[in-house]
Amino acid sequence: MKNAIRTIVSMAVSALMVGLLFGLLSSAGNGTASSAILSGLRNAIAVFVAVYVVAQIVQATVRAQRALVLLRASCGAGARLPGLFHMTLVTFVRGACADMLPARLGELSYVAMLNKGCDVPAADCFSSLSIGLLFDFIALLAVLAVAIPGAAQGLSLVGSLAMLAIICVVGLVLLFGVLPWFAGMAPRLERFAPFRWKPAAALLKLVRDVADAVVAVRRRGVAAPVIGLSVLVRAAKYGGLYFLFVAVTRPAWPELSHAGVFAVLVALIAAEGAASLPVPTFMSFGSYEAGGLAALTALGFSAADSMAAMLTMHVLSQIIDYTAGGLSFLLFTWLGGGGAGDSAPKREAKPCHGRIAVAAATAAVLGMALLFAAYQFRAVKKRGRLTPPPVGAAVAPTPAESAARDAALAKFGGKIVWSSNRSGSHDIWIIDGPGRKPRRLTSSGFTDTYPRFSPDGRLVAFSRSTEPWVSQRNFEKWDTWVVDLETGRERRVATNACQACWSGVRELAFVRAGGKLLASVSTEDGTAGVLLESGVPPLGDGVLVTIPDAQAQDPRFALTLRGKRRATAHFSPAGAAVGDRSAIADVAGGCQMVWRKDRPESGKSGTPVWVDHPGRMRNAIYTFGESAEGPIILLDAEEPWSHEYFPRFAEGGRWLVYGASQGGHEQDSEDYEIFLWDTEGTNIPPARLTFHTGNDCWPDIFLPGR
Repeated sequence: MKNAIRTIVSMAVSALMVGLLFGLLSSAGNGTASSAILSGLRNAIAVFVAVYVVAQIVQATVRAQRALVLLRASCGAGARLPGLFHMTLVTFVRGACADMLPARLGELSYVAMLNKGCDVPAADCFSSLSIGLLFDFIALLAVLAVAIPGAAQGLSLVGSLAMLAIICVVGLVLLFGVLPWFAGMAPRLERFAPFRWKPAAALLKLVRDVADAVVAVRRRGVAAPVIGLSVLVRAAKYGGLYFLFVAVTRPAWPELSHAGVFAVLVALIAAEGAASLPVPTFMSFGSYEAGGLAALTALGFSAADSMAAMLTMHVLSQIIDYTAGGLSFLLFTWLGGGGAGDSAPKREAKPCHGRIAVAAATAAVLGMALLFAAYQFRAVKKRGRLTPPPVGAAVAPTPAESAARDAALAKFGGKIVWSSNRSGSHDIWIIDGPGRKPRRLTSSGFTDTYPRFSPDGRLVAFSRSTEPWVSQRNFEKWDTWVVDLETGRERRVATNACQACWSGVRELAFVRAGGKLLASVSTEDGTAGVLLESGVPPLGDGVLVTIPDAQAQDPRFALTLRGKRRATAHFSPAGAAVGDRSAIADVAGGCQMVWRKDRPESGKSGTPVWVDHPGRMRNAIYTFGESAEGPIILLDAEEPWSHEYFPRFAEGGRWLVYGASQGGHEQDSEDYEIFLWDTEGTNIPPARLTFHTGNDCWPDIFLPGR
């Protein structure tokens, strides 16, 4: 039972740490930071990452051997100590915990595990820890002395070398001079009243014991092997970190990846030094990057690239180190401390009901930890694809598919636009007449998507990313542009704006601030306004707006609500102006609600249409029937192209254009194809318009004369 509880606790701790790391990733900053970090993690070169992992194993093993050398010197030859395997587990846990507290106070996990788990005296634990840390600094001094002359502009860091040398000298004096002297003064100090206080007396005794252990190590003359092992530790550590640096920078920041070995070493040492400062950071995030940034910029590299690369490498190294530490803690608690720990007296067993209560509470903690980790993982995943999808290749339509496409376009007689990555990045493409082949309308090198025809068909509004690749799940890195179909002239009409729809002949409504605002702008004079704001009636707190749609003869907007309120809804701006909470009315579940624009002579304004489950491949297009009380399926096409998405109607409501995949869902990376359907010919299946294995998404349709 005891080992089971320990195992559950260790699993909970590991799950919590993984969740925290995913949380850091999902909120790694606005602007370019988060996408750059996530992209760098995904594209890291696996072989070099594996070299880092091997180097970590070597480093932990050598550290464990050094600790055993120091413990044997202080405890004496007859002492029972944990074996090399158990000591390596302790070293991995220590490495994971070192950065959890400022000034590397997490190193004390080493003392706790050896003392409580292996019954090693606390004084000997502190002695080996202190001496090991001091010799780490001495080995670091040697590495830095070699690296600085080999780094470009390295002389600018000679001050750091001198400061490190001073720290080493002061450490030697304090550890091997002042500490034993202070311990010798302990008998005199015990006469004073403050040192008779139990906590002070215990602390004084610990200092005396540590000093005795340090003196014992010094007398046994183990300096040479400890120095040699310390150099091996540093070589394994920085060798692994160098390969990890290259693994991260080569795909994303090639200029940094070609930095010299010595320049990278200087940056890594500077980062570690900054992380060791008594700054209140969690896992040294911020201080570590600041140290590396200062060194890399001093060596002439871009500040933005240096910061992003150091943060990405830090996140990846923490994921690996915390995984290794968590697994090591799991093994340590499952196997027991080994060595001296096996001879420790057993405690009296607790009553059965107490053990059951502890086990239940521990299992509950584990469950919450796993849920937290899963939630954070989902938050990262929902940020969308980190890199552009494959471009794909053209495929030849069958004779029947060609005939169906040509017949549908000839009968339709209008224009269709959509976003496609077939040319490398997502651009806007158009088919603008019967018999016409698809042609590219924009070519920016950025991500152009979500095209929408103006009511008169002369302009197309679209969203353009502010970076070359941005996932369409990210609502924060877009501007709204319009392109004139006659002249091809493009102009930006709104910044920090995406998913624009035409709410008038020359007015656009769009999503801003990640869905917290539904705003508007005039394409003629730039007049701007706010239609909806999260937290302000009629939109509740934590409710986000996405995918707005409007039509000229209906003052309502179709919306998809996310966050605390998940629904398709329609919104009346006139009611919102007076704070009417009923200005937003839920229609159904699902997403991507649009208006089916009925003919003016029908006397109807518009019927809502949306995408929802189920369907042959999870999705179908739904609407309301004239006689049915609830929703009905408007279209659930035959397989294999039956995962419908992106519905849009031409004026009059007869013609429907949409995208469909063979089951994949991700809107900007799956192989969606564009289809056109005449809703009056229900016995005729939709016609496939595109034949390409790349991503074709977010079509729109325009029929002149309506």
